[in-house]
Amino acid sequence: MLASLLRRRLPVVGVDVGTRTIAVVQAAPRDERGREPGFAIHGAAQVETPPGAIHEGQVLDAGLLGAAIREALRAANVTARAAALAVPAQYGFLRRVTFPPMPIKELRATIDLQPERYIPLAREGSVYDVEILPGLNDGGQMTAVVAAAPRQQVADLMAASRAAGLRPVRIDLEPLALHRALMAAGLAARGTACALVDLGASLAKISLFEGDIPLITRVVDIAGTEDLFLDIRRSLEFAMSQSGGRPSRVYIGGGAGSDEYMLIALTGYLRSFLSGRLPADFQVEPLRGHDPGVSQSQMLAFGLSVTPEVLS
Repeated sequence: MLASLLRRRLPVVGVDVGTRTIAVVQAAPRDERGREPGFAIHGAAQVETPPGAIHEGQVLDAGLLGAAIREALRAANVTARAAALAVPAQYGFLRRVTFPPMPIKELRATIDLQPERYIPLAREGSVYDVEILPGLNDGGQMTAVVAAAPRQQVADLMAASRAAGLRPVRIDLEPLALHRALMAAGLAARGTACALVDLGASLAKISLFEGDIPLITRVVDIAGTEDLFLDIRRSLEFAMSQSGGRPSRVYIGGGAGSDEYMLIALTGYLRSFLSGRLPADFQVEPLRGHDPGVSQSQMLAFGLSVTPEVLS
C-alpha cells in the first residue's frame, strides 16, 4: 500500500543492508497478467557486511557499503539496476491519523504546513509518504497512514546503492516490506490480521497488520524470552482493542525464526493468556516463503523487490 516514498515499476532488485549481512533478491510475477499466481526468483544472494560500513542501521562508509552490495549483485547474477532499499524499523515512523475528508493533494499540503504535528522526525529532517484509507470513521473523518524516515539516512542508503551501480527508486520501511513479502509468498491475505516479529541481535521489531494496513509498529530491547513474550502479548492486546481484528498468525523472522521450541512455547503462551480472544487456528510460524530460492534471512530483500502496485 503506502510502502514507498518513490514509486516505480519492476524490475527492481531488493537490497537489504544489515549490520552483519547484505541480501539482494530480484523477483517478478510469474504472470504479469495475473493468470498464474506467485513470483519467480531471478536472483538471490547474501554476503557479509564489511566492518566499518554500517553500524546499528547507520551508514558509515557509503563507498565501502556500495562495493559489498556490488559483490552481492554479482553473486546473485541479477539484471535489474533499479533498487529498492529499507530504512530499519527503529529509525522509521508509522502513524495513523484522522483528518476531515479532503483530496490527497490537500492532505499533503496540510502535513507540509505543520510537519512537526504529524511527524516527530520532521524537526531533524525527514521524508514521508501518506495514503488515505478507504471509508470514513464514525465521526465522518477519514483515516490516513503516514510513513516517514530520516532524510540523512535515506540519502546515505541511496548513496551506497549508487556506489554499487544501482539506481535507487524506492525507499521502504522494514515492516511494510516484510508484510509485502508475506503477501507475495501467500502467507498473508487481504482482510486478515497478522503480526510480524523480526528478531535481531538486541532488538525485536513487532508489527501488526489488519489486511495490508499497519496498526502498530514497536521496537523493543530483547532483555530475555519472558520479556519478549510479554511485549508481543501486549502488542496483540493493543491492536485487538483498536481494531477488533483477531490475528490468526504471528510470524517470527530473524535468527530465532528457526527455533522450533521457541515457536511452540510462544504459541502456548499467547493461547493461554489470550484464551477466547484468538482464532481457533492461531499459530506462531517462521517468516519464510515457499520458494527454496529465498531463505528466511532474504525475506526482507524479497519484499523489497515486489512493487506495491503488483499486490494492489
